Amino acid sequence: MLDLAIVGGGPGGLMSAWYLKKKLGSLCRITLFEATDRLGGKIVTRTFDSAPAMYEAGVAEIYDYSMTGPDPLRELIQHFGLQTIPMDAAQVMLDGELLDDVDGMRRKYGNKTADAIEAFRKLCAEEISPIEYYEGIGAHDNEHPWASITAEQLLDAKVKDPIAKRFFKVMARSDLATESHNTNGLNALKNYVMDVDGYIGLYSIQNGNEQLISGLQSEIDAEIKLNHRVLKVGKTEAGRYQLNMLNGKSPVVRDFDLVLMCLPHNWLATVNWEGEKLRQSMVRHVAYFDRPAHYLRVSMLFDSPFWGDKIPGAWFMSEAFGGCCVYVEGARHDVGRHGVLNWLIAGSDALAYVGLRDDQLIDVALKTLPASLGDARKHFVEGKIHRWLSSVNAIPGGLPVRDVLTNHRPEPVEHPGLVLVGDYLFDSTLNGLLDSSDAATDIILTEMMKLRYARGEGGHTVSDKIDRSYFDNYRGVGPYHEVWSQFSDPSYLTELIKLVWGRVRGYRLLIAGSASGELVGALRDRGIDAFGIENNRAIHARTPKALRKYNKLGSITDMPFRNGEFDFIYETCLCHVPEKQVTKAIRELNRVVKTGLLFASVTSDMPPALIDRYDLLRGVKKLATWWEWSELFFGNGFDLSMNRRDAIDAVWAATLAAGKGPGNWYIDADSLRYSFFDKVAADD
Repeated sequence: MLDLAIVGGGPGGLMSAWYLKKKLGSLCRITLFEATDRLGGKIVTRTFDSAPAMYEAGVAEIYDYSMTGPDPLRELIQHFGLQTIPMDAAQVMLDGELLDDVDGMRRKYGNKTADAIEAFRKLCAEEISPIEYYEGIGAHDNEHPWASITAEQLLDAKVKDPIAKRFFKVMARSDLATESHNTNGLNALKNYVMDVDGYIGLYSIQNGNEQLISGLQSEIDAEIKLNHRVLKVGKTEAGRYQLNMLNGKSPVVRDFDLVLMCLPHNWLATVNWEGEKLRQSMVRHVAYFDRPAHYLRVSMLFDSPFWGDKIPGAWFMSEAFGGCCVYVEGARHDVGRHGVLNWLIAGSDALAYVGLRDDQLIDVALKTLPASLGDARKHFVEGKIHRWLSSVNAIPGGLPVRDVLTNHRPEPVEHPGLVLVGDYLFDSTLNGLLDSSDAATDIILTEMMKLRYARGEGGHTVSDKIDRSYFDNYRGVGPYHEVWSQFSDPSYLTELIKLVWGRVRGYRLLIAGSASGELVGALRDRGIDAFGIENNRAIHARTPKALRKYNKLGSITDMPFRNGEFDFIYETCLCHVPEKQVTKAIRELNRVVKTGLLFASVTSDMPPALIDRYDLLRGVKKLATWWEWSELFFGNGFDLSMNRRDAIDAVWAATLAAGKGPGNWYIDADSLRYSFFDKVAADD
């Protein structure tokens, strides 16, 4: 059994442990190391000393994307049986007065300012649609014109009214956590549209956001070591990863097969990375994302909600501290008869005020409340301060945006099993952190399967040969010509094409990895104009005479077919292409197809028991998850078919009916989502 270390017991470390249990079960032993005496990192829910009134001391709220598409974080929260509370507000405090968004701005500052606000919001909505916002950070961001200018330059160019410009700075500051000259216009855009209907919702978890930590901890299978600070990461002579730690008493040294570093960006620089190749790679990684953004939380307990109905929402935006969010905790948590206000101070103001004593910070925050609310000091009971310097990123995802594999695995040559997790790699939210954990554990899953195969842990004979004997007992089931349909059912294939692309007959289909042509023949018998291409001479030589003109010998990296000759491609051989030629092969597949491709290669996130049963890793040269493969397709002229017409429910039903579901091939409907790709135009 393989040993895996998770460094960091915040939400990223716990999410990663949760994913690993889901993806790998008991195939590895996990040890989680946390430097402090608690799990949870930036998710902190607390109560005051004077009363059991609850407030959020860390993560303020959670983004809700479910109005646009699947929302994995919301689904995870629901999986744990946790209830959520929607949060909304529409007030901003400018010049000491609480105003109701655009209507309030129009009343106080006039039509010119209000019209300027509405015009810029309309422009923002034109620059990024709700579906583009939902899809998140990607290489397409590098082409956006607002990515190359600062948020300050954007506002100067597009918002001429000075009061409207001030309004937008105030509204976005707490989300950006930095100054408008420290981030780019595209990152700012994604925060400006949060105030436009249809892009996003906000919510909190009933009884505190820290309930998510409890849920994750209840379902992970890991040995947890608190008060273990990792000081050095390197490699042993045997090729294992070695962690040097302090546990508060004495030095600790542990060796592991794989390591997930789930540390905030600012903590990565405190680790000694042993070995020049790893050290240089980690220095580059840290430097690439070294754009720190900051928060201070000032939480205050009052003897009553003295503001009455003057703050109807869950928060209001204030121009104090350069723009900050003031939460009304009673709108989401049980605070009893008390009132609780919670200032989220961001950016340079957080840095400037961090050195003040707690009582000084409380005094400064109290002075920022509008006079219309009444005498806050008369009702003040207790205050709490929580400091979160360098806790988020001023340009999450980096600039320019890089591919996910590069971000998560900085040194893939000598350290492929050292993988990073961080919200700064996506969008500095819990949603982005869950995405990062999912991507990182996919990479770990692939490396885990490679190690298992190399060590013969699946009960098979380690071999890279696809030879005559392989086809004589194909996947351990029997001679290929007798058992081929068990793995490539022509009826199931044609049904998938019908469901996804709406085609029944009259199309030309290429089988990439056609062996001796049995599938080609079966499809031609059904009226499909099918052809095949196979690069293994031993099995291709067994092609029946009647099929030889339709089953070609050749490589998918250089095919003897015209551009756009086939309507569809069904491929099972990409995983057998040498890794350095995979991109060339995908581009060649894109060249000869007109409509779509069905990806059916072996992937590392297929059930391990299935991989072992059929010895599926034999001869595999490019092992990756469905998700990793999809990144390669996206970069070479393809897009997910399900993004354009979601037929996943019908496809899953057909899969179950064909006996290709759990235990036989596909583990769930989501794995099928990453199996169908449309060819797209270069500018699509």
